[in-house]
Amino acid sequence: MIVKGYRGTMSAEEAEELANRGIYVVNHLCVGSREHAEYAFLKMIDAFQRGKNIARKRHLELMLILSGRRQIREALALCGVENAEGVIAISSGDFSLPLEEDPSLLECSPAKLEHLGIVPVRGKECEMFFENSALLELSR
Repeated sequence: MIVKGYRGTMSAEEAEELANRGIYVVNHLCVGSREHAEYAFLKMIDAFQRGKNIARKRHLELMLILSGRRQIREALALCGVENAEGVIAISSGDFSLPLEEDPSLLECSPAKLEHLGIVPVRGKECEMFFENSALLELSR
C-alpha cells in the first residue's frame, strides 16, 4: 500500500475519477499519520469483504473511517478535497498525482485533532486518531 501527501487542491470530480482507478484522495486534515491512513484503508477493504460497509463507494467508506463519523454528509464535510490546502492519497499500487508531493502532510498535528473535533489526551495525541476511527467499528 502506498500513502503520499500532496500540497494543492483538486475538485471532488477529480477525486472521484481517481477513486474509480483505486486511488483514494482525502483532505490531509483527516489523516493523523501514515499509519492512520493505512489502518483506515485496511478497515475499508475489510468492511467491503465482510459486507459491513456503510457507504456504497470505497472512497466514501474510507472517509467515514478516517473521520470516525457514521453519516456520509459529515464525513464528506470533514474529509472531502474541496477547499483543502493539501490531500493525502492512498492506493494498493504506486501512483503519482500532478501536485507537489509533501510528506510532512502525513504528520500528526493539533490542527488535525481540532479539525476532527478530537479532544487530545496529553502524551497520546497521535493515538487519538485511531481511537476516533475505531469507535466507528464498534457501531457497525
